[in-house]
Amino acid sequence: MINFFNIVERFAPEAIEIMEIRLRVLRQILHQQPIGRRQLGKCLSYSERQVRAEIETLRIRGAVSITPAGIYLTPYGEELLWDIDDIMPFLFKIQTLAEKVKQMFNLEEVIIVPGDSYTEEIVRKDIGRAAAKYLKKQLYPGCILAVTGGSTLAEMANAISDGLNLSDILVVPARGGLGEDMEQQAGSIAARIAGSIGAQYRMLHIPDNLEENTVEILKNDIHVREVVNTIKASNILVHGIGPAVEMAVRRGISAEEIKYLQQNGASGEALRYYFDRMGKIIYEVPGIGLELADLQNIKVIIAVAGGSNKALAIEAVLNNRQQKVLITDEGAAEKIIANKNGKDGLHGS
Repeated sequence: MINFFNIVERFAPEAIEIMEIRLRVLRQILHQQPIGRRQLGKCLSYSERQVRAEIETLRIRGAVSITPAGIYLTPYGEELLWDIDDIMPFLFKIQTLAEKVKQMFNLEEVIIVPGDSYTEEIVRKDIGRAAAKYLKKQLYPGCILAVTGGSTLAEMANAISDGLNLSDILVVPARGGLGEDMEQQAGSIAARIAGSIGAQYRMLHIPDNLEENTVEILKNDIHVREVVNTIKASNILVHGIGPAVEMAVRRGISAEEIKYLQQNGASGEALRYYFDRMGKIIYEVPGIGLELADLQNIKVIIAVAGGSNKALAIEAVLNNRQQKVLITDEGAAEKIIANKNGKDGLHGS
């Protein structure tokens, strides 16, 4: 595939440019439909004349529909966009980034979408769509899927298409709620995914920032214990990653604890664990749900996080060597590699 695009780039570079433009147009419509030509041009920094020409071409080919309310993708256009996803890493020359990150952390799979979600909101939606597509391929009859909360995983849940009937799959939250917006809580995301794929789901109606003695009391409750045992039997885990201090603030932990994290070089957080840049756990918040030890028994562990601002956090969590798959964006991948090269350079000096 790489060789094919190298040949096309040498022989007909204009073809690559046209493909990039049409892909950007299609994905912008997907995430903002219905959208007008003027707004589309503004979002993409394309002239109105260029947008009009591309939309007309896509309309003739059956990929978009033009209505008084705005431009929509047709079912064919959505299907086309899903198919294009497979060649996007080669089209945007980010496959080499994926291979570098894969080797750095000994991962089984790395999927990168173009752009930087830190500066482009739409890229987070693309990460969610890539995660949804990968997750659907991993599901199998009788499996238990655990998910955490957060904005990127909420986008993944939104991107999972309806119409499937996987009633023998169980979806559960990996932990309690964090106090995010309702749609970003793990339980809500689990319920949305289950609804889209026709699966069953279980809820854990417990906040994720409890006092340690409260956690121990709840663990002994027969109903809570039943749900937690189901969560611990998960076969697939999809989780987010956050910057350590940002996540600590969201969890509402004390100023003294935040100071401890800062003094000990906390960089990333996942599943209530705080990691330094080398992947060492330096702090854990009491809670109910999956523990780090449970991850050894989970067949597929997928980390989903992007943005150049989260590069250090992603690196910290991946250095703990629990994850098997990373789904991220170009901005985070480039920063991770740059950080790694800089760190190696310091050691070599």
